[in-house]
Amino acid sequence: MSPLTRSSSWLAAAALLATACGATAPVLERTTQGPSAEEFFIMQSYAVNGRGPNFDEKRVWQDQMDEKVFKYLREHPELENTSRYSEFRFWRQVTNGSTPGEVKILLGEPRERTIDPALMASLGEQHWQAVRTTAKEAWVYPLGWVVFFDDKGVVDLLRRVSPLDVND
Repeated sequence: MSPLTRSSSWLAAAALLATACGATAPVLERTTQGPSAEEFFIMQSYAVNGRGPNFDEKRVWQDQMDEKVFKYLREHPELENTSRYSEFRFWRQVTNGSTPGEVKILLGEPRERTIDPALMASLGEQHWQAVRTTAKEAWVYPLGWVVFFDDKGVVDLLRRVSPLDVND
């Protein structure tokens, strides 16, 4: 291999590595479908146990989640007449319009809560211009999720994702 070919190969490899590193920067995405309770349960199992939940753990979690959801639905029968009923009842997923109570049942307590516009602007990054007209509070959750609320419920959902994440 000639010295010119060898240095060209190293230069090409370095350029490829730099491109790959630049392409893996996380991206903040705006979405209408938020995280699911099951996604958070599985993530918590990996964090605590270093593995996914086994059959019995998943069954116990499902029974507990059913109990919480059915209790909430009994206390809030008006939810059955809304478009987000299926997401809450069956998919166990946060969506635009979800109330703070629904979000807490599905995802638990947030890691952080803020009503500070400057902090919400930093959490919303490039999406803040669109979000700021309605958002009055932001809740930060694991897996890169930020949930924005107005006086009634969820008005926007953002998630920080890596381009290397596998989509299902």
